[in-house]
Amino acid sequence: SDLQRASTAALAAAGVGKVTETEHDSERGATYEVEITKPDGSEVEVRLDGSFKVVSVEGDREERGDDSDSGE
Repeated sequence: SDLQRASTAALAAAGVGKVTETEHDSERGATYEVEITKPDGSEVEVRLDGSFKVVSVEGDREERGDDSDSGE
């Protein structure tokens, strides 16, 4: 199905993780939104267009520097 194709493309973009939700999306020029949970527990949202090309990946950048938002 198209949602399965979107999940596959999103996983390829995110690298590694488990798809937790796939849905049709109309935000920011996207057709699909796929939520992926990474092995460390962080979540990434990948938005794809109708050709399954990545429009945006959100949520990954903040998780990389664990101590960057320690409230100092």
